[in-house]
Amino acid sequence: MSKSETIVAVDVTERLRNDILLGALRPGEWLRQIDLQDRYKCTRASARSALAALAAGQMVEHIPNRGFRVVQPSAEVRAEITEVRLMLELPAAEAIIATATAQDVDDIQSAAEAFDAGVDQLPYPEMRALNHAFHRALVAPLVNGLLADTINDLRERDLPGDWSSWSIGANVRRSSQDHLDMAKAVATRDVKSLRQLIRQHLTRWQDTA
Repeated sequence: MSKSETIVAVDVTERLRNDILLGALRPGEWLRQIDLQDRYKCTRASARSALAALAAGQMVEHIPNRGFRVVQPSAEVRAEITEVRLMLELPAAEAIIATATAQDVDDIQSAAEAFDAGVDQLPYPEMRALNHAFHRALVAPLVNGLLADTINDLRERDLPGDWSSWSIGANVRRSSQDHLDMAKAVATRDVKSLRQLIRQHLTRWQDTA
């Protein structure tokens, strides 16, 4: 691919990823290259590149002699990821508060405010990036870099439909309030509140599943 074709392919990949995460393309749905070309007004090569990239990330799967389809993660897989995250992030709350510097506190607060300012204003891809930025700032004080990286990797292991609840503005506002409350808990060195907020934030999807 030329440089311009590569840029287009990356854009198509991200648009396809966002449509899958938001549920516009549902788990189990077949993805034909010709349909993607029409949907994203792109070339066959860009559509093929997007499918290959998301297959490598296990967001779509290739079925020999049939084509590509959106993966269909089970409720058990989602529950297992949440369980592991709780096992890591709840104990990490104490370490975050114990090691957070004044600059860390400011960075966490700024990231929470940036996300809050985008609610009802910014498109989903930008809000998703701001969400990841907040959570990365939250675990940045951890001395154990492997722990921080593992938490980030698990959180950013997006599954099809994971972000479909964000189509409801009230859900995004609740997430934003969680962020602001977590920032306050770190600033006031309130481990108990931070742990409660993390649990609430990670398990809320189970209430709406």
